[in-house]
Amino acid sequence: MSGSVDEKLPYLYFNAIEAMPENTIIILIDGQGWKQGAIQWLKDAVASKKYSNESNSSKQIYVFNLTEFFTWANNTFQ
Repeated sequence: MSGSVDEKLPYLYFNAIEAMPENTIIILIDGQGWKQGAIQWLKDAVASKKYSNESNSSKQIYVFNLTEFFTWANNTFQ
């Protein structure tokens, strides 16, 4: 798929809510070079359950950078 990495975030989100069968999905974002607002758009879409419907609204989706993930994992799996 062509396009910038930022342009792929909506597709990643749509796949998470529509195509991935798992009820809990973790999206781990690491590295630099993201356009301003791209990661925030993804986090906002997840928080507001943007484009969700009855069949997928119960999914739990998390978006973390590496530090946030380690903090979440340490708190969750103590």
